[in-house]
Amino acid sequence: MEESRNNLNILIAAGGTGGHLFPAQALALELIQKHPNIRITFIGAGLKKNRYFKKDIFPFLDIESGTPFKKDPIHILKALLKISKGLRRSLKFIKKKKPDLIVGFGSYHTFPAIYAAKLKKVPIIIFESNALPGRVNRFCSKWAKVSAIQFSHARDYLKSDCVCVQMPLLKKEGGLSKKEARAYFGLEEERLTFLIFGGSQGAQSINRFICGALEPLTSKGIQFQVIHIVGDPQRIEKLQEVYKKYQIPSSVKVFEEKMEYAWAAADLSISRAGSATLAELIEFSIPSILIPYPFGTENHQSKNAAFVTEEIKGAVTLEEEGLKGFILADTISQLLENDQEALKKMKGALRNFKKEENKQDLCSVVLKTL
Repeated sequence: MEESRNNLNILIAAGGTGGHLFPAQALALELIQKHPNIRITFIGAGLKKNRYFKKDIFPFLDIESGTPFKKDPIHILKALLKISKGLRRSLKFIKKKKPDLIVGFGSYHTFPAIYAAKLKKVPIIIFESNALPGRVNRFCSKWAKVSAIQFSHARDYLKSDCVCVQMPLLKKEGGLSKKEARAYFGLEEERLTFLIFGGSQGAQSINRFICGALEPLTSKGIQFQVIHIVGDPQRIEKLQEVYKKYQIPSSVKVFEEKMEYAWAAADLSISRAGSATLAELIEFSIPSILIPYPFGTENHQSKNAAFVTEEIKGAVTLEEEGLKGFILADTISQLLENDQEALKKMKGALRNFKKEENKQDLCSVVLKTL
């Protein structure tokens, strides 16, 4: 990219869950920091009402879209009508703004914008964060100049040149001490700490499994404390009561903006296997018990979990079907045996992977493409 070029316009197509929007916004902030002359505009379905999107920071265009991947013909028709409306609005917007590049972060929320960019001959970069790419990215990759992937396995499903990149993160490891991080949550400095959460949307089944694991864990004399991100404000009081019953120090929250504190405080995480969660646990080298969301598109979370469990050796995967609280408790107990030997090995494996992985950052890929 020529340093002297002014008023570069980049569109970032994103929407849906935090797993799509968090890395998209992290990329935007990094681009602006490195090149203040770049203008970023977000485009995607549902941005106006999306709680994960920082509407006060980024200009955006909210478009319509839908997913036609259903059996109900009425649903399919409605989805196609929404896509058509989103496409028309995207075409009009692109004609006016004349962007130099569009970066797509997947999901049906972005399809009209990516297709409009293709029709208007705007260069396209696809970012795919999952080991098994989603349908939209698989389809749109044939139009992309390059597909940036977090997991090397994803290249087998995409139809463009691929480059492995680190997922852009809003929060990176920054030397926070456990003492400082645990103090932020009002927890003890020296006690074993579990981080429990279900990604940006929470996970009620994980909450249930944890409640079922507390009695067998405490009966074994295991002393620990918990940071629990529940995702649902109606669940906070019940979970606080359960932790109080078993005399377990806890910090229970609906959502945590400063997740770098949560990761820095943790010795073990228990979570879903969304791509953003896995990028963070690798960044902070936190051993994990992964419980993939069983109803995700094409079971993509199980593919993500398999990579961290089998390739990196940094996690244990428990499938939700048939999982009980006592099974989770047994798994935790095994990881803590012999002075936490298994946890230490997993942490070392994550650190080695982070040190050895030869990945570019997405920001550099974008700047090279301009």
